[in-house]
Amino acid sequence: YIAGGLGGVVSQFTVYPVDTLKYRVQCAPLDNKIHGNRLLVETAKQMYKEGGLKLFYRGVFVGVTGIFPYAALDLGTFSAMKKWYINREAKIKNCSTEDIIMSNFIVLPMGAFSGTVGATVVYPINLLRTRLQAQGTFAHPYRYDGFKDVLKQTVQREGYPGLFKGLVPNLAKVCPAVSISYLMYENLKRFLSLE
Repeated sequence: YIAGGLGGVVSQFTVYPVDTLKYRVQCAPLDNKIHGNRLLVETAKQMYKEGGLKLFYRGVFVGVTGIFPYAALDLGTFSAMKKWYINREAKIKNCSTEDIIMSNFIVLPMGAFSGTVGATVVYPINLLRTRLQAQGTFAHPYRYDGFKDVLKQTVQREGYPGLFKGLVPNLAKVCPAVSISYLMYENLKRFLSLE
C-alpha cells in the first residue's frame, strides 16, 4: 500500500502543472478564436501572468493527498486479490503457489475492480482538486480560498451528491485503463521472468 501510494504521489507532483494547463484549456470559451497549440501556449502565458508558477500548482496539496490513497487502494486491492486467488488455486490444485499462473481473464476484472475501489473512494478529492485548478475560467467562474472553501461551496451549491458528479464517466475511463495496465504488468513480468 505504501509503495503504491508513494509512487502515485511522485507521479502526481511531476505531471501536476501539465494537468492544470489541460483543465484550463478545456475550460476556454467555446467561441474562442484561438485553437490547437496556439491556445495551449496562450493559456500557459496567461496563467503565468496571472499567478506565476504557483498557479500551475494550485491545488497540488489536494491532488497529492488524493493520489496517495488512490494508488494505495488500487495497488493494495489488486495485490490482496491476486494473493488470495493464487493461494486458493494452489490449494485446489494441490500445488505450490509458484506454479499458479493467472489467466488474462482473471487479471482484467481484478484490475477493473481495484481501480474502481481506488477511484470511487478518492473521487471527491479529485473533483475538488479539479475545481481548484479550473477556478475563475469561462467554464468554472467560481473562486475559492483553498480546499475547505471549495468543499464548502460545492456542498452548499450541489449537496453531498455533488462531490461525486462525473464519477460514472471517470470509472468508464479508469476501469479499462487500470485493467490494461495490470494485464500488461503481469504479462511482462512473466515474459521477462521477473516473478
